[in-house]
Amino acid sequence: MPQKTDRAVAVSVLLDVLEEGAYANIALRKAFAEQSLEPRERAFVTDMVNETLRNLLQIDHILNNLSKTPIDKMKPFIRNLLRISACQIKFMDKIPDRAAVNEAVVLAKAYGFENLSGYVNGVLRNVSRSQTDKIKSPALEYSYPKWLMDKLRLWLGEDGAQSFCENSHRIPSVIILTNTHKTTPDQLVKQLEAEGVEVTALENSRHPFLILRQMGDITRLTSFKDGWFFVLDPGTMHAVEAMNPQPGQTIIDLCAAPGGKSFAMAAFMKNEGNLLAYDIHRHRVELIRQTSKRLGLSIITPAINDAVVFNPQLESFADKVLLDVPCSGLGTIRKHPEIKYFRQPQDIGMLAKKQREMLAQTSKYVKPGGELVYCTCTVTRDENGDNIKHFLETHPHYSLVCEQQILPSATSDGFYVATLKRNV
Repeated sequence: MPQKTDRAVAVSVLLDVLEEGAYANIALRKAFAEQSLEPRERAFVTDMVNETLRNLLQIDHILNNLSKTPIDKMKPFIRNLLRISACQIKFMDKIPDRAAVNEAVVLAKAYGFENLSGYVNGVLRNVSRSQTDKIKSPALEYSYPKWLMDKLRLWLGEDGAQSFCENSHRIPSVIILTNTHKTTPDQLVKQLEAEGVEVTALENSRHPFLILRQMGDITRLTSFKDGWFFVLDPGTMHAVEAMNPQPGQTIIDLCAAPGGKSFAMAAFMKNEGNLLAYDIHRHRVELIRQTSKRLGLSIITPAINDAVVFNPQLESFADKVLLDVPCSGLGTIRKHPEIKYFRQPQDIGMLAKKQREMLAQTSKYVKPGGELVYCTCTVTRDENGDNIKHFLETHPHYSLVCEQQILPSATSDGFYVATLKRNV
């Protein structure tokens, strides 16, 4: 097998994602660990994979119109080679069409498909010559399965669904939150610029978020190693604000990994109090532990805990509890476009059932007079408002303080947050 080029690595990642069901970020990490690529090549591979996934159904529509062999009848390698090459031609302006076609033909031959190299050449030349007509269907324009587009319209209305699709289709920026326990935003900006990073402040934010560009591997930065910042989606702060963490409080963060909300809350608490950060997976708990140490946030105690199973040691233990439940993740499509194709209608009900179990168990951990904040990164009614309505009907000693559905924006994911108060 030949040494993999950047395009070959991209095809292998697409095979893992679309043929084997892997998540793109995990498949990319695995590929980069196995192949020696320069930072510029890694960035190119990441862009190709994510742009292909972002526009997958439209790409398949184009290929089906220009190929005698339907996309689902092609050999997996050829199918994904054509997908990633068509993406370069139609959606990546900086790549010359001729380069995309020629590289695809070379790869087809190198990976044992010399007999199909002429076919690959012909299809991609047709793609290059074809006119991109104005697409009238939002489902096709933004590459959403019909069932999901129909549901978005039901949940959000026509305008809300359109806004959701437009913003979820944007390429996400790398956004960090200043660790105010260790530094100030001004000091961090100066340090990042000294390290060659292009930095801009996030507009219209009450919090010290910064947008980074030209930073390469973020973990190599001195400011990262010194714990001056951590990566966090700005939308996450809706849940942190709902918690309103105060110095000296006892807080439980369930399903906490990778830990962003715990880190933000600990900084808000001025590193004073007690913050238990739980997750069911040992390696994710260890990740929280390592990052807490890097950030100097000593009040965080990471530990393994299953949010579905009642832990009697935690009964009426916390001033506030944050329950960020595993969900359908539709609010994170900007960063994980493959979710559009992985999710199925039946998933929503199964997830909602598990979330109700978590709510029932973890509500017991709140002290009388304390608050429980329920959070998801999705927009389905089943997982959001319907779950809260069911909880209040079955737990009359709780009352709803407020709830909000946050749609994805140009710079943040979509979230749902509900604050519940335990009255007795």
